[in-house]
Amino acid sequence: MPPRWIDRVPPRTEEAKEMQVMCLGLSRTGTMSMWTALQILGYKPYHFKEIAKPENLKDRHLLCWREAFYSKLYGSGEPYGTPEFEKLLQRYDAITDAPAVNFSDELIEGFPKAKIILSRREPERWLKSILRSYHAVIESPTFRIAAVLDPPLNLLGEVLELVLRDWTGGDWRNHQKLRQGFENHNAHIQSIVPAENLLEWEPKDGWQPLCDFLGKPLPAEPFPYSNKGDDVAKGLLLAARVRIAKWVAKRAAWPVFTIGIGSAMLLMYQKNPQLYPDAVRWVSALRW
Repeated sequence: MPPRWIDRVPPRTEEAKEMQVMCLGLSRTGTMSMWTALQILGYKPYHFKEIAKPENLKDRHLLCWREAFYSKLYGSGEPYGTPEFEKLLQRYDAITDAPAVNFSDELIEGFPKAKIILSRREPERWLKSILRSYHAVIESPTFRIAAVLDPPLNLLGEVLELVLRDWTGGDWRNHQKLRQGFENHNAHIQSIVPAENLLEWEPKDGWQPLCDFLGKPLPAEPFPYSNKGDDVAKGLLLAARVRIAKWVAKRAAWPVFTIGIGSAMLLMYQKNPQLYPDAVRWVSALRW
C-alpha cells in the first residue's frame, strides 16, 4: 500500500510545540476571533485558514485532513490518533475551528494537559451562520464550476463538506440534523472534560474570563471581533470567480477579456476591499 499523506509529513522535531489550549467549539462560534485573541496572548493557534500557510501546503495539510475524515467517517485506512496529530500540529500550541475540532475526542486524549475552551452560540443563530458560510460556498454554482476546473479547489470543497457530514451523520443538507449535531457536540464536550479544565465562552464575554482561565494578563487592546457575517464565504466565492476568470482568460481574446475582467475585479474590490487579499491568498495558496 502507498504511504498515507500523514506519513509523508516530516517527523516531530525537538522544536515542536506542546499543545496548551484547545478551543473545541464548532465553526461560527467566534473561532476567528479566538484565533486572533490567542495570538495576542502569545500562543500560536491552528485555524482552518492556517491550511493556506506555505509550510502547511508543503506538508499537504488539506490532504491529511481529508485522509483523517475518510478514516473516521468511512473506515478507510488507519485512524488518526495521537502520533498523527502530534506530527500534523507540531508547529502549534493551540487550536480552534474545523477541521481540528471534528477530532475533539482524539485531541483531548492526545493532549491531556491542554486547557479546553468551548466557544458557544445560540443554536438557531449558529445554524443561520453555517448556512451563510459553509453551505453558501459548497452549494454555490460558481464554486462548483471553479471546483471542476481546479482540483485543489475541489479538494477544499470536499473537506468543507466532510466537516458538515461529520456533524450530521452524513446528512449535511438536513438543517435539523445540523442543529442537533451542534447541540450534541457541545453536550459531549461538557460531559467528557472536567469542569475545572473547561471554560464555556462566547465572543461577547471578551478578554476577562479568557485571561482568567489561561492565567494571562489583560491586553491593553480591545478584544478582536473578527469574521462577522459571511466574510469567509464571500472571500472563497471571490477566489472561485478569480479561478474561473483565469481559466477563461486562457481561451479568450486577450485585449477584450483583460479589460472586462479587470473592470469586474475592480468593482468587487470597491464593494468589499477586505475580501480581495483573502481571495488572492487562497488562489495563490491552492496552486500546488
